[in-house]
Amino acid sequence: MGRGRAALAVATLAVLLPGSSPASHVRPRGATPLRLSMVPAYKQCTSPNRAHGAPLSYPSCSPPVPTENGYQTIGTPDVNGAGANSVAAVSVHVTVGDVRFDADVTDVRCGPATAVTVCANPNAADGPDYSGNMQLTATARITDHDNGPSHTEAATMWDIPFPMDVDCTNTASTSVGSECVTHTTANALVPGAVQAGERIVWAMEKMQLFDGGPDGDIHRGEGSVNLFLTQGVFVP
Repeated sequence: MGRGRAALAVATLAVLLPGSSPASHVRPRGATPLRLSMVPAYKQCTSPNRAHGAPLSYPSCSPPVPTENGYQTIGTPDVNGAGANSVAAVSVHVTVGDVRFDADVTDVRCGPATAVTVCANPNAADGPDYSGNMQLTATARITDHDNGPSHTEAATMWDIPFPMDVDCTNTASTSVGSECVTHTTANALVPGAVQAGERIVWAMEKMQLFDGGPDGDIHRGEGSVNLFLTQGVFVP
């Protein structure tokens, strides 16, 4: 499941699953839901050729380089002539004995490197609607007491990814790209991952959306798959 995940986390949530079992780790009374906005991912600046204006007078790299490598994109007037119609968010909330993930990304378009088989619905400006799939990955740092030989010891696990499919569907509009969604749970992804009464703290360290690569299919593995969106905010 390696995807070159290098984006920095910008938010953390502790998800508490309430129950009657004892627990010997620090936990809140409750922590749900979590809503994370998603923004385009850019490569880290490693060879600066500019300096940012004061007061953030730090080295910078121009031009900015997206990580998606030309496969999928969103409309932006001053870049590709299409309207800025994309909104992307992921919500995470606790249900009875489970953790639910809901993601919605709008105005997803094909970049110039994407195969025509998933780019059949043209728009008035910029690329056509993207009708392939992508992968949303939530990285969780789980602390609970289901550890050790007796399954009663409190411990924190290694950070583990929960990858989930995101399917994209064309829209009827010629000014808005496709809509990409997923609705799933931790137990649907890994049966038995969450159980009621376990008093589990989930720290959500990263939420990242990876593109479908040149063929629009994350499962075929034809060509590279790149980070498309990462959790963050946009300041207009």
